[in-house]
Amino acid sequence: MINYKWRTTAAILLSALMLAGCGTKDTDGLPFEKPVRESAKAPDEETEEEPSGETGGLEEEEGPGLSPEQMDLIKFNYYVDLNNDIVDILDSIDYYYTVVDYTEEFSLLPDTGLTYGFRVYGKNSDIIDDCLLLADMEPDYGELDDLVKEMADPLRSLMDTFSEISSCNDYADNQYQKAKDFHAAIYAAADAFAPLGYEYIDAVSEMGDERTAKEEAQMKEDGLLIAYNASRSISIGKQVLDVIYEQGITDETITDLDLTEIRTLYDELITVVSDFDAAAADNNQLIKESLSNSRPFDGLFNSLIQALEWMIKQVESGQPLDLSGSGAPLGSIGHFSETLGKCIDRYNTVFVE
Repeated sequence: MINYKWRTTAAILLSALMLAGCGTKDTDGLPFEKPVRESAKAPDEETEEEPSGETGGLEEEEGPGLSPEQMDLIKFNYYVDLNNDIVDILDSIDYYYTVVDYTEEFSLLPDTGLTYGFRVYGKNSDIIDDCLLLADMEPDYGELDDLVKEMADPLRSLMDTFSEISSCNDYADNQYQKAKDFHAAIYAAADAFAPLGYEYIDAVSEMGDERTAKEEAQMKEDGLLIAYNASRSISIGKQVLDVIYEQGITDETITDLDLTEIRTLYDELITVVSDFDAAAADNNQLIKESLSNSRPFDGLFNSLIQALEWMIKQVESGQPLDLSGSGAPLGSIGHFSETLGKCIDRYNTVFVE
């Protein structure tokens, strides 16, 4: 069985680029990556289908009037949306096997205290059709286009099956016959999809990093120092998570984390946040970047530094985290990830939306 949990913990959600001429304001927003929260599983919860926005509208966006640059943004945005759905599906696989045994024959695990379908959410699979259409269109994304085609069938099966589970109230009838049918589909599709899904996440993340680096270089050249240092702070936070991801560390194994690279990133983060604070305190810089608030992040970047400090101290203490509570404790990867997520949300509010 694939270890879904630690991989999904390290997976990321992406924010799509804003696209001029397609119903959004003209901006050079960055495709920042938002980490999934590492939260403990809550006690037994009612399962419900998570609302999923209709992708639709692809036909309205494409057309002869679009430049190659606009088509690139459209394709990237749809692939970002697919990335986010993939992260959610990987989470649902993990939660599914928290209740159901990983065997070909359906069987509930004993003494979980959880209801069948715990935290399993359905997703709208229409986005697969949109991305399959885009996979054969310019620009050529190479490996990403191939992955979209290769994982389409098992991903669709999982999306549709989890949607059925999340809305099913009679799964226990006739000796769990519906649950057995669902399980057959999930068991067949999950292991076929998961390696492709993680490969896709990594490839989209790499593309997003490249675009972010170009945008940051342009902002620095243009003298947009508030936006630039905000962007760099978030990029450094993501680099911290990348280091953790590459080591295969989770909150359960946090004391095994090698802090060598993270300490260097910590020092860089302090410098960049200091530069951000100085730029935000400069009224001329606020005017240059059309900002009315000298504290656009309300100290969130200082909270990010503190979250990283706590995590470093936790590792140095050699003591395992107490993960018995319902939230991410101070000093955990989950808490740092949540704080970074708040910085990303604020960045998108200040500079993108």
